[in-house]
Amino acid sequence: MKLGFAIVFLCLISFFVGRGTSVMSTAFTETKQYFKNPMMNAKEDKLVSLENGAKVTQETKDYLNLPSESEKRGSYDKLTTVNLGNGLYTIGSESIVNSHFIVGKGGVIIYDTGDNAHDAKQFYSEMRKVTNYPVKAIIYSHEHYALGTKYIVDEEKKRGNSRIRIIGHPDTNKEMLTTGGVSTLHPEVGGVLMARSVEQFNLYLPDSGPDARFKNTIIPGASGFVPVNTPVKDGQKLTVAGIQMVFYTEGVGTDTNNQVLVHIPSKKAVLNNVMWGWYPNIYSLRGGRYRNPLGWKQSVELIKKLKPEVLMSTHSTSVVGAEKVAQRLQNYQDGLSYVLDQTLKGIALGMGPDELRYFVKLPEYLSEEATLIQNYGPISTMAPRIFTAIFGQFNRDATTLFKLHPKDEANRMVISMGGEARVKYLADKAYRDGDYQWSCQLARYLVDVNDSKDNRKIKANCLNEIGYRSLATTARSWALSQAREAEGKAAIIKNAPADKTQVVNNVGDFVNYFRIRINPEQSVGAREFISLDFGNGMKYGLNIRNAVVDFVDDQKRIEKEKTVELRMKPEVWASIYNNLDNVENLIQQDLVSVTEGSNEKAISAFSKFDMIYDWQNDPALKQLVERSIASEQED
Repeated sequence: MKLGFAIVFLCLISFFVGRGTSVMSTAFTETKQYFKNPMMNAKEDKLVSLENGAKVTQETKDYLNLPSESEKRGSYDKLTTVNLGNGLYTIGSESIVNSHFIVGKGGVIIYDTGDNAHDAKQFYSEMRKVTNYPVKAIIYSHEHYALGTKYIVDEEKKRGNSRIRIIGHPDTNKEMLTTGGVSTLHPEVGGVLMARSVEQFNLYLPDSGPDARFKNTIIPGASGFVPVNTPVKDGQKLTVAGIQMVFYTEGVGTDTNNQVLVHIPSKKAVLNNVMWGWYPNIYSLRGGRYRNPLGWKQSVELIKKLKPEVLMSTHSTSVVGAEKVAQRLQNYQDGLSYVLDQTLKGIALGMGPDELRYFVKLPEYLSEEATLIQNYGPISTMAPRIFTAIFGQFNRDATTLFKLHPKDEANRMVISMGGEARVKYLADKAYRDGDYQWSCQLARYLVDVNDSKDNRKIKANCLNEIGYRSLATTARSWALSQAREAEGKAAIIKNAPADKTQVVNNVGDFVNYFRIRINPEQSVGAREFISLDFGNGMKYGLNIRNAVVDFVDDQKRIEKEKTVELRMKPEVWASIYNNLDNVENLIQQDLVSVTEGSNEKAISAFSKFDMIYDWQNDPALKQLVERSIASEQED
């Protein structure tokens, strides 16, 4: 009896355990997506082509086909000159920036000259179709679009005009001299920020074909910056060509701190870099300082108080009419308020950055506003940035405190899913199902485990689909650039070499930045004080103390503590800094002289620093050399 009962009992346990296992198995094998992601289940979202062959969504094509005068359009996106009346003109372009000009009594005032000489040439040519008056003043909204000025100044000289006011923020010259306009919290890694910038703005995309660039493109060229010769302060008034202007330089916080907003009372016009032609990029994927939405809102409020009837902006279509201007300003401000407030509410509800990217979405009435379209940067990346600005990267989940290295995680994930062949199958299936984001996540594991041609191809395939379907041009550029790299069509620079002119003009700063390259293993027990003498009283020190290097600019201390001293020109230091040559070779070429200590001691001291730029083996740097040679031959 007891035996029979035991058998029945075991059978029941077996039944329920089996059912439980079956239910559990079903729960884990049925794919369910809880939150909408535009890169998941996207197979049915058909792609179309632009005139240059670029693959995009129908939404992107419809927007680009809007007439330039359409109120649904937030940016011009092609070369367009608009007469706003009363001597006010806007020149839109296929680039990221507009230029504006004002025709006054016997002269012209220009607001922004573009990102390079190409922009400037277009802007100047369009202006000359309207007026032959000489340029009396050029105003920089901020440092980003001051790089076409040299072209305009040179053209004016040909016309006999060499007296042009260059008006800007008091800190613009310093910013351009030290960073070239690409500033970061820690300038030691400014080259990485520059490299990320060009990856974001379509440098690695072709002019035609499925991957083609078509909007918000910035191609670096020789700087055409001309220094500010007329710095202005907040509230300052200045009359040029019979036009009185009032300048605002405080309380204007957008993507840089060096903003100049211009109010022209007689024309009831405001020129600014506050109103953009898309949702304001309160977080840029390339990186940079925190762009506080509250500061941006306050900047909009400043414009509202001026009650303009004409709004002329660096990035957006110009607007004429008091009511239209007021409505655009209010909608823009509401868009900023909504994202900030909803992000803070999500945080108050206990959400972390990954949850916030799905929680914060614009309501329909705001998403339909012309200047809140997300065709520059996606809002899903902005709410997480607000979180990290407040709390840093820790999401309060203790399981993430000691995260595995990405390669270790990838290895364990691939093993857990049944091995490389199984993960390839899953990635391919996800791709065929239109689950491109999941396919890419699996592809990342595969490449981390085995960086093979096949695995890179899987990664490229899903990144291509993500790029083609991205409304935001920055996201498109990131995805397609890395897809092209995976396919061997592009080599992406991870850290841009320093500009030689910047090094020469700020040699002390670049000696300081060099300190981070110390190799901790090679410098164990080291005690060396390197003095670098650049002539004209410029001496700087690098004090090596084991694995830490101190930068020293105290001349008395340098003279007292130096153990080895090298004399060279700032241009030679630029070569050392960019790893174009080394101290040993430069000593042999008599470009570096050791004035205290021995040559061997100098060479030994510098051997303790790691090379950052590997010109022999880095394919992106090798391509940079090839492009430079080709450019010189063309010249």
